[in-house]
Amino acid sequence: MTRIALLLSASLLVVACQPSVETADNHTETTSQAQPAPATISDAAARFEDGAYVLNWSFEADAAPVSIEVTTDPEATRGELIAEAVKDTQFSWSPDGDVDERHYYLIRSGDGKPVMTATRLLPLEGGRNFRDLGGYETANGQTIAWGQLYRSGVMEGLTEDDYEYLSELDIKVVCDLRSAMERQAEPTDWKAGEAEYLYFPDPSSDPASGFGQVFRDPDLTPEKVAKAFGDGYFNIAHEQAPAYTMMFDKLAAGEAPLAFNCSAGKDRTGIGAALILTALGVPRDTIIEDYALSDDYVDYMAEFLDEESRQKAEEEGSPYAFLFQLPPEVISPMMESRPEYLQSFFADIEAEYGSVEAFLKEKVDVTEGELVAMRQRYLRS
Repeated sequence: MTRIALLLSASLLVVACQPSVETADNHTETTSQAQPAPATISDAAARFEDGAYVLNWSFEADAAPVSIEVTTDPEATRGELIAEAVKDTQFSWSPDGDVDERHYYLIRSGDGKPVMTATRLLPLEGGRNFRDLGGYETANGQTIAWGQLYRSGVMEGLTEDDYEYLSELDIKVVCDLRSAMERQAEPTDWKAGEAEYLYFPDPSSDPASGFGQVFRDPDLTPEKVAKAFGDGYFNIAHEQAPAYTMMFDKLAAGEAPLAFNCSAGKDRTGIGAALILTALGVPRDTIIEDYALSDDYVDYMAEFLDEESRQKAEEEGSPYAFLFQLPPEVISPMMESRPEYLQSFFADIEAEYGSVEAFLKEKVDVTEGELVAMRQRYLRS
């Protein structure tokens, strides 16, 4: 039955617009064939390995063939068709030439609305843990826009080819959460366009309290380090509050794409990402999963134990040089992104302020208007 016929109430018009079949009683009946709804695609993801992009997805109900399009525009609803009638839930695609552009993939079932995905970890030669916060679904079914919010670790190792890739992302603001000593030891020489590079005064903290105190324990154990590390996130959030304030101000004002980073790209940056994702309405479980991804993307322990890293830290006066004097098993908890660390942070914040949103408003000076503006700018239906 056509859509026009459904909207008309006059039975004569309904009959006139439809094919008919004569019954044994010589009565005329209208017939219709219901078109099946496009299958709902979920859990779409992409990764880059061995020179190819590998896409994976699943279905919330029965599987169905899909078409796949590629685009360099994260706001596109159509792209270049690279596959159709794909019956599997995985597809591999190799671009022509070098990987010098950011690709976004539209996976479409029938004539339904496509699901966009992209590599979460950017395929860079250097740098550390540089990834996109796009694609996460909020509790109300919206999705964070791709290509607007980036989190990263130290950027000193970015290559010329990396900067060529990053220059296509039009990043407007870089928020460096590191201390002055960290920036001096591993400077960022940003070459990907005219981004505003922001850094902040070193936080004032008592080294005899919190996490610093654990290293004065003569009976130091990995368990004590892990406990102190998780407990220390509460203090980190407060120490970084001025930096987070500026970051939220920039985002609310639409000064994006924006990237923010620390050294490892997992602790100060992880807390910042957790606050942004919470403000945008992403469920807690998803936020913790994003936090834990750092362990999948970086072998921090291997990097830390690397002899070149040790020598560089000692020669350049790294604030982390003292850690090389400690047993590896004691250092190991610091090199991980254990879910319980962020869970402890959320519990401590909620015990003190009632909610993460209340913390944002009281300590990060985020207004209700800024929250509304961020959701309007960075969420897609």
